[in-house]
Amino acid sequence: MQTISLKSNSPDTVIPLLRSAIEREKRILTESLRIAKEKISRISKALDIDVDKLMKGEIEHTESNEFLLLELEGEIELMRHLESELKELESVEICK
Repeated sequence: MQTISLKSNSPDTVIPLLRSAIEREKRILTESLRIAKEKISRISKALDIDVDKLMKGEIEHTESNEFLLLELEGEIELMRHLESELKELESVEICK
């Protein structure tokens, strides 16, 4: 883990603000993840497909399912990105 230094004329004010901002961002990411997972579940059930098979390229794209499959793949990629960001924020430690 690397250390990042910040300089401030009033660290006693800035540190709580940073902590609050990080917690707020984690809540936003968590809520966004919940929404993405709901969409993934809804679309995969509507198409009656296995998400793992889709991501391995084992699901055939047809004219009738193309739009929903693309939306589903996009939501899966978004979910992975949000999970990665949340993991990084959860590892942040603010020291004085």
